Amino acid sequence: MRLVYFVKQDCSACENAKQKVGFFLEKWGMTDSIETEAIDVGTEDGLVEAAMKGVGDIPTIILEHDGEELGRWIKRAPLSDELREMLGVAA
Repeated sequence: MRLVYFVKQDCSACENAKQKVGFFLEKWGMTDSIETEAIDVGTEDGLVEAAMKGVGDIPTIILEHDGEELGRWIKRAPLSDELREMLGVAA
């Protein structure tokens, strides 16, 4: 599985969302099993990638598996229960 963060440099909401998700992944022992990538929409390449994925707001976090989108959170980090369910982590 892969988490893609669409963020912008110097965006506190973006940094907070990444930290929150990172906290959950660490708490559940999943930091090595979930690939993460941050795409800066403040760059030309980042804008192109965002357009290809239909991302219009930041932060946007997309969970993918084998290229298929499993979940998308716009302007917020996922709640722990939402992310736990998507990742199949036991409560």
